[in-house]
Amino acid sequence: MPRTDIDRLTDDSRIWIFAISPTLDEQGSARVLQRVDAFLDQWAAHGTPINAARDLIEGSFLVVAVDKRSETSGCSIDRMFGIFKELERELGVAILDANRIFFRHGDGAVGSLTRDAFRSNADPDTIVFDTLAERLGEVRGGGWERRAAESWHSQLLS
Repeated sequence: MPRTDIDRLTDDSRIWIFAISPTLDEQGSARVLQRVDAFLDQWAAHGTPINAARDLIEGSFLVVAVDKRSETSGCSIDRMFGIFKELERELGVAILDANRIFFRHGDGAVGSLTRDAFRSNADPDTIVFDTLAERLGEVRGGGWERRAAESWHSQLLS
């Protein structure tokens, strides 16, 4: 049972959050989800299927979650990253660029800046997304979205 619905996984499921910029439109979102679903349908580590799920949030955040009982391996994770490298080239978006900081504009839209631009333009009250969150419950509970002063992002503002 490789791919499942993300609602069937527990809050302590391990996650990876892939932040995408620019934000995907409907067509780009469909393409990403189709490719990710195809990957998750056959994802395995050392021949053992990985029980995983995904969610695309606001066209900007692809969350891949793995059941806590499933084992992943370095090779299986590398294959997942390979899919994202291909999608970056095909769609002309950034997915694996760790230099970007994602935040919420005053109008509610998601935006991204380089670390240097964030340092120059943000303040402690800027709402940021912690794409380093490790558990599904952090996303479900909203804990991954908070003021920069309450996140590791505060180090960039010093």
